[in-house]
Amino acid sequence: MYMDRALQALQLQVDPLQRFVELFAASLDQPELCQLNGDRGFRYEAPDVRHFCLLKAARTVSALNACIELARGGYTQEIGTLIRTMAEFATHIEFVLDPGEEDRSNVEKYVQEFFADSRRDPAAEIKRAQVRQGVVHESLGRRLDDFAKQEDETGERSPAEALYSNVYRVFSNYVHGKYPEVMDMYGGTPGHFHLRGMRGTPKDAENLEMLSTYISTVANAFVVMIQSLDLREVIKADAVVVRWFRERFEEH
Repeated sequence: MYMDRALQALQLQVDPLQRFVELFAASLDQPELCQLNGDRGFRYEAPDVRHFCLLKAARTVSALNACIELARGGYTQEIGTLIRTMAEFATHIEFVLDPGEEDRSNVEKYVQEFFADSRRDPAAEIKRAQVRQGVVHESLGRRLDDFAKQEDETGERSPAEALYSNVYRVFSNYVHGKYPEVMDMYGGTPGHFHLRGMRGTPKDAENLEMLSTYISTVANAFVVMIQSLDLREVIKADAVVVRWFRERFEEH
C-alpha cells in the first residue's frame, strides 16, 4: 500500500508537466501527415527551436509516465535505462535555449540537423548524433561554474561538467547492461534472477528516489523553457500549470 501511495504522489507531480506539454503543443502549428519516400508520418512544416523543445519535452514526460508504471512492478533496470534518456533530453532543452556565445553556432547547427533527419524509410541514411553529449555537458557546466564564481560559491565544489558527465555515465550502465547493474537483478532465497521485476524488495525505495529526483530535474528544465520561450501567456489557460510554475519559479 505504501508503494502505491508513493507512486500516486509522484504521478501528481508529473501531471502539471504533462498538462504543460499539451498546452505548448496546442499553441504551435499542427504537424501534417506526410509521405516521405515510403515513410509515412507526421512532420512540422517549418520547425524551429520551439518545436525542438516540445518534442524533447513530450518524450521526457512519456518516459516519466512509463517509469511510474515500471516502478509498480519493480523494474529497476528498465527505469534506469529510461532515466538515461531523460538526462539527455532535459540537458538538450537547456543547451539549445541558453547557449553561451561560443556555443551558439553549435546550437543552430544542431537544431537544423535534428529536423533535417526526417526520413525513416529503408533507404534513409542512418545518421550519427547531431551533437556530442560531452559538448552539452561542457556548455551547461561552464555556465553553472561561472554563476558559482559570481556568487563566490566555488569552495570544494567539483566542476559542473564532471557532475553532468558522471550522472550520464552512471545511467548509461543500465543501457549497456554492465556487469554490476545486471547482477542487481539477482537475489532472494534461493538466489535467482528477478525476471519479472523486483517489487517488494529494497529496490522499491531506490526506484522512488530515482524517480523523485528526475521529476525535479525535468521540472527545472521546463521552467527554463517557459522563461526562455516566453510561454507565460500559453500556460495561463491552465490553473494547475500556473500554480506549478509559480511554485517552481519561487524555488529558484
